[in-house]
Amino acid sequence: MPVGQVIRSHSNIYYVLVDGREVECRPRGKFRLDRLQVRAGDLVEVRLEPDGEGRIEKVLPRRNCLERPPVANVDQCLVVFTLVEPEADYLFLDRVLVHVEQAGVEPLILLNKIDLVEEADVSAFVRAYRDQVGYRVLPISAAEGLGLDELKRHLAGRTSVLAGHSGVGKSRLVRALEPHREDVRIGELSARSGKGRHTTRHVELIHLTDGGLLADAPGFTYLEFQDIDKWTLRDYFPEFARYRAECRYSDCLHRAEPECAVRAAVEAGAIPASRHQNYLMFLDEVEAMKRW
Repeated sequence: MPVGQVIRSHSNIYYVLVDGREVECRPRGKFRLDRLQVRAGDLVEVRLEPDGEGRIEKVLPRRNCLERPPVANVDQCLVVFTLVEPEADYLFLDRVLVHVEQAGVEPLILLNKIDLVEEADVSAFVRAYRDQVGYRVLPISAAEGLGLDELKRHLAGRTSVLAGHSGVGKSRLVRALEPHREDVRIGELSARSGKGRHTTRHVELIHLTDGGLLADAPGFTYLEFQDIDKWTLRDYFPEFARYRAECRYSDCLHRAEPECAVRAAVEAGAIPASRHQNYLMFLDEVEAMKRW
């Protein structure tokens, strides 16, 4: 039975790429009974019908799966972030990064709209999130085309998903990478809120001219830590790992425990103070959710 990859869906119809051909498919009825959600990126077994349509018989095991945006089997998550228009929201950025870490997906932070900020501000962001935290960071400008050639090298041969606040330029970035995609709408910032309007309504895997698949997904505003407890949250801050073994207590939560090496690193400037502050806010949130 042929195997294909789901590239988009509408209602209960799924469009599956099978041997280079897009096939309109419907899932077996048992999927509804089992409450199994077929997602963009899923590899599926398809039974081809004489009329050219298909039926999804089985969803193959996923390598990984993101909940927001809902997409499976991705190689990397492109976390689009801006320092202006909209204003930098580090709390939201760190929240997204925690969820990407939890899903086991490699993040690549795209610092967009660098043409609107000072070079020193770009350097400060790169120093914090690349040099101190350890993430890959690529400064770009989708509007001016800055950094896009390097980005294409990161995309070739990989399945990537875009994530980030509405208004940070995800759809404009897709249009910059694929100018022929006139169906990708570009929104403007709301003059009242300074935030973006949602221009993407569903998840779709786009075939890139220079190679790779890119999932453009709806913007979103909030992510809850449903499946994270206080003991695992600290694992999703990679900069903590370099110091944890030096903490006095092996179960140190890096909050108020004596002889905490992570807090000492924050005080010494080796870990960004904002990252630790956001971690503490997330820790309070997780503990509040787990109370009975």
